[in-house]
Amino acid sequence: MQVGPDMLVSGFLQPLPDMAPTIPSREETFVVDPTVSPYESSIIFFYKTWDPYGALSNFSPHPIQMPDENGDNVTWSSVEHYYQAHKFVGVDDTSAQDCLERIKSAKSPEEAARIGRSMQRQRPDLIRPEWDNMKIDVMYSALKCKFSTYPHLSSMLVSTAGSVLVEASPHDLFWGGGREGEGLNYLGRLLMKLRSEFIEESSSSSESSSLAV
Repeated sequence: MQVGPDMLVSGFLQPLPDMAPTIPSREETFVVDPTVSPYESSIIFFYKTWDPYGALSNFSPHPIQMPDENGDNVTWSSVEHYYQAHKFVGVDDTSAQDCLERIKSAKSPEEAARIGRSMQRQRPDLIRPEWDNMKIDVMYSALKCKFSTYPHLSSMLVSTAGSVLVEASPHDLFWGGGREGEGLNYLGRLLMKLRSEFIEESSSSSESSSLAV
């Protein structure tokens, strides 16, 4: 099987052996998550949904409910569905709206990603103009909703405290770690940021309970 640069090797597709990434640089990780030491931390790679930490992936089958432009809650089949669809939100073009609906009704996260990515490549004029400046916030909102909705997922995320989280995507150099650690690993960074917030909230809650006794 030939893997093109836009193919998503996750979920139902086994990655090729030479796609195993090396450990990315951990500089500045402490700024994202104070529980992580830049010199003594372990690395947790995640990518395939069936792996031990596969639920960290945007492709994990955990629906989320997020408010739309009118404030009404809308259910999305996965974080990936939500993220890809929001490339087209608010664009005054029937093709953009059709694409959004196709992504929303996609039968799998892989299909949702394929539609969103191919349309972004073929019709960049349909992408909301401020997308590059807001896509990190869109992703973080979806991740926070996902891990706040499912307690077992937030517990799993918190259990990784002290480890660097890396999405082991060999070809996504923005959200993933890349083949040789050259990726920016923004998905891993956002998860570590969220993990740090959960730990801080838990600590604050424990302190409040102690004071109330």
